[in-house]
Amino acid sequence: MTQSSQHIAIFGCGQLAQMTAKAGIPLGHRFSFIAEEGEDSRCVDDLGAVVTFCKGMLAQALFDLLGKPNVITVEKEMVDTALLDELNQLTRVAPAGNAIYISQNRIREKTFLQNLGIPTANFEIIDSIEHLQTLPDRLGYPIYIKAAESGYDGYHQWRIKSNEDLSQPELIAAIENKVQLIAEKHVNYSREVSVIAARNASGDVALYPMMENRHEEGVLIATIAPAPKPKLAEFALGMIKTLLIELNYVGILTVECFETEQGIVVNELAPRVHNSGHWTIEGAVTSQFENHCRAITGMPLGSTDVNKFSGLVNMLGHHGDQEQLRAVNSSTRFYHAYGKAERPRRKLGHVTVCAETISDLKQSLNDVMKTLYKDRYKPL
Repeated sequence: MTQSSQHIAIFGCGQLAQMTAKAGIPLGHRFSFIAEEGEDSRCVDDLGAVVTFCKGMLAQALFDLLGKPNVITVEKEMVDTALLDELNQLTRVAPAGNAIYISQNRIREKTFLQNLGIPTANFEIIDSIEHLQTLPDRLGYPIYIKAAESGYDGYHQWRIKSNEDLSQPELIAAIENKVQLIAEKHVNYSREVSVIAARNASGDVALYPMMENRHEEGVLIATIAPAPKPKLAEFALGMIKTLLIELNYVGILTVECFETEQGIVVNELAPRVHNSGHWTIEGAVTSQFENHCRAITGMPLGSTDVNKFSGLVNMLGHHGDQEQLRAVNSSTRFYHAYGKAERPRRKLGHVTVCAETISDLKQSLNDVMKTLYKDRYKPL
């Protein structure tokens, strides 16, 4: 098998695995997917073999069932890193388990960043209900409490705005059940941004422009790229290069940040392709998904140049009026459905928009949001 034609196995069977495989197949790669017991694999069923990882399965057995892939990667953080380390004795794992281990726990992640001198929100580890009750004395309001692991898209997270919010039954139950929780001080920010970069084993780095993101109820709803007025972009892109080198990282890395008057504050890392980078499929010369495949298989990285302004709107919970969304100019609006069943707040797909100017982009993104959500979300 040539360098340009390799077998890639992906931990996970969701839309990120789907889009990665769709980008890698034209490069000559083939794919298989690792599903947890009971995991829905409909997103990838037509893209390669799906192997179910059962509790207690040995790394060698999994490797053999997958068909001895040349490289193993992930579409999610919550993967058994001890298993990844064992698989790394049999084949390449990219990114390596240490990067995933750091990023899958908010406490480890923030400690790692602060040790590198990278700003994050001030935080405390909650070890008791008594500790919880005294948090406002030190952190003020609002306070953001999150599970150190498995909290995402607003799940397993609490916003504390008053003393009454400290008594939420689910929060008290989490502490009593010894769930590891982190409390973060509010960051006064002007906007949310993210940066995405690829690095291969030779140390070559490809940087995408900084993006501006809009979240609603803890879930990404829209992204604009490049971010307008990118005054802190140089610092953010330099920071992600530092992280790539420090971690000896191979693949796509994403850093979500707050832009503040004092500078960039990092919110979290994602050791994988990322929702805020989906616009790169149509909006960049090389998508994040293709560059991830290139990086982990040792191919030269592709250009991250952009010709226009681009952005995306996520389809959350329902697909909306698909005919109306598809009935626009096919060269400026692109509809992506992942093949998932509708469920509240679930990411079912996204619509990418490309435009010549930032004002045209925002108008088109607002039109998409109005089609999907009526007046539920405020305009960009």
